[in-house]
Amino acid sequence: MWKRYEKSSGGVVYRIKNNKVEILLLKWINSRWQEDYVIPKGHIEEGEIASEAALREIEEETWLAKKDLRIIKFLTKLNYTFTAGYLEDNPVIDKDVYLFLVKYCGDDTPRVQKSERFVDYRWFTPEEIKTMWIRFNLHKIVNKNLSYFV
Repeated sequence: MWKRYEKSSGGVVYRIKNNKVEILLLKWINSRWQEDYVIPKGHIEEGEIASEAALREIEEETWLAKKDLRIIKFLTKLNYTFTAGYLEDNPVIDKDVYLFLVKYCGDDTPRVQKSERFVDYRWFTPEEIKTMWIRFNLHKIVNKNLSYFV
């Protein structure tokens, strides 16, 4: 068994609609073929900084134009370790994830990147997220930063 380090970046994407905050989550099929809701995120490429990667990944995974995305603030850096049973030799991945609060200012409808096992999307209110299990304890991150959702 071998270990490798990875860096990813992504965003808690939100919009204001009818004076209410709505947070974009993508429905994703995980490695166990179960549906999970996740935030858009992905690998930081060589020479790229975390904020650039977050916007690029959001655009790639949702088809929302980068010009309509505004980084409001850096939220947190998370770290977790997992065994990648879907890869040859089952490496242990030590992963850092940089999360940003990102406001969507456009009016396009998201489209999911099916090649990455995304099957749908939905806009959720912060209240709805309270009752869901979403990786990284998204509810706690959202609740701690609600005053920035403007």
